[in-house]
Amino acid sequence: MAQKKIDYKELNSDLEDILLALQQPDLDVDEAMAKYERGLALVTLLEDHLENAENTVSKLKAQLDVS
Repeated sequence: MAQKKIDYKELNSDLEDILLALQQPDLDVDEAMAKYERGLALVTLLEDHLENAENTVSKLKAQLDVS
């Protein structure tokens, strides 16, 4: 089964939803911990995505400098 391509915009939207949920005063502690853990995982995925984009831009710039 093919994996779905990670979409930065979707990941970021998911993180924003988690941040909004964590600000709710009636949020259960267990649910808050689960959302916090998911948020940390999303941050890691977003950082990886940005790092990959940065590497791609650096490679493209290097190719332009060689040409």
